Amino acid sequence: MKPRIGVLVSGRGSNLQAIIDATRTGALDATIAVVVSNRPGAAALERARAAGIDAVFVDPRGYADRDAFDLAIAAILRDRDVSLVCLAGYMRLVGAPLLEAFPARILNIHPSLLPAFRGLDAQKQALEHGVKVTGATVHVVDAALDAGPILMQAAVPVMPDDTVESLSARILVEEHRIYPLAIAHALGRPPARSIEPDAPGTARAADALVASVPFARDEAFRIVQLRAGDDELTARLRDAFPRAAVKTFGDPFDVGSLAWWDVMFGADLVVAPFVMAKLTDAKKQYLYKAAADRVSPRGGVLVVDRVDAGHSALLHQLVWLKHAGFGEVDCRWLVDGTAVFGGFSPRAAAASESPLRAGN
Repeated sequence: MKPRIGVLVSGRGSNLQAIIDATRTGALDATIAVVVSNRPGAAALERARAAGIDAVFVDPRGYADRDAFDLAIAAILRDRDVSLVCLAGYMRLVGAPLLEAFPARILNIHPSLLPAFRGLDAQKQALEHGVKVTGATVHVVDAALDAGPILMQAAVPVMPDDTVESLSARILVEEHRIYPLAIAHALGRPPARSIEPDAPGTARAADALVASVPFARDEAFRIVQLRAGDDELTARLRDAFPRAAVKTFGDPFDVGSLAWWDVMFGADLVVAPFVMAKLTDAKKQYLYKAAADRVSPRGGVLVVDRVDAGHSALLHQLVWLKHAGFGEVDCRWLVDGTAVFGGFSPRAAAASESPLRAGN
């Protein structure tokens, strides 16, 4: 029997829709038992009803205090055998009665890289502080505001011309992606089709990398994977994209030699899994520039790498990708010091310039 989740909402419900979509595609092996809102006109309630999900409005004005209201919410969730509660734009603090009813079983998503910028207007706080990278965080809810254990994060670079609206929109894309993944892991039901890890975070990173490939399953395109011979990731890519041609290299393969650069000419995707540790910072920048010069106009590069040094290490990589000539640069996934990030849409100027020669 699939685990049953309850979702608490107050607004339009875009994160609720991401969870609904994930249950429909099988990415999230769970049933949404009920959606509860403290606002009668919340668009999220209509989303739930449109999906055939039980949608309930509970009026806070009908209860003597916050605890009484939370007890009523807990009763609704228990009556429907909910095992995990997800806050999706729920604009009320969760009180003791609800926390005690579902200890360590309430999740929230917040538009910052916690513990930075807790509370309201996190995107505005990020801009006012001048940070270069922010993001989204899924965490367990406890009695303190936005302070519970972190389950999953995704980094989003802050652009020089960002407004609160533009930054919020890019963060929301990451929220929609990581919330269903975090729920699946919290339920002990991570998405099917993972690989056995040979480094910390490898299995989940492979899932995230395959999910980040911006091509349709039935599309024909060319992948260059930077490794000697095929591995489980190669098989995953071929399984997910049966019309794609995946190129790997002979053994031994020395990514640091850079003698293989011209293989990237015309490629639609360069995949670099856990190879950056073998390159100096200078060679990383040369590699990104070489990829921007050589991949197709729709092409790009996806990197899986350890970023244990913190978000500054990830920011350096994103800046290097941007400087190399990629128009679209972002981090697609960041958990436990392992990140999936990349660049796409190489600018026309990069393609028209003389490419770096192999070995430079």
